[in-house]
Amino acid sequence: MKHTLSCLVYNRPGVLAKIASTFAVEGINIYSLAAGEVEEEEKSRMTIVVEADEDTVKRAEEHLVKINEVIKLFDLLEQELIAMELLLIKIRIRPKNIPQILQIAEIFNAQVIAVSEEAMVLTLASEEKRVDGLVKMLKPFKIVEMSRSGKLAVRGVEQEVS
Repeated sequence: MKHTLSCLVYNRPGVLAKIASTFAVEGINIYSLAAGEVEEEEKSRMTIVVEADEDTVKRAEEHLVKINEVIKLFDLLEQELIAMELLLIKIRIRPKNIPQILQIAEIFNAQVIAVSEEAMVLTLASEEKRVDGLVKMLKPFKIVEMSRSGKLAVRGVEQEVS
């Protein structure tokens, strides 16, 4: 089962390695990990998606909260989070395919951010299933390069604000 963990940490050297190694020790694969500064100076939020059973994730969480740099840790349930990921995708283009590619981009609300005679780069910030859908629709055009941010998440607006 996939778990989305939100981990507020002090932004210090080595904290990412400590957190990643905690999952490795428990034999948990990290499906995606996105980290960046937050609204408070010297703090970062890590959104970590892992796939493991409930007991294994709980054991990892027990170790994570003991790391000095970890301030707060939440295991976000799908119904209580707002999540998106960012996609940058470069596809090969031919003049005859451009209208179809632009139509697909419009359907998904993706934006064209660069074009050459041979390639086009699109971007999309959306939920994972929508990003997956765009990738699937663009595969027949030859994906040259692709980069996804992994899930970024916050607790839903109905959740306690603290």
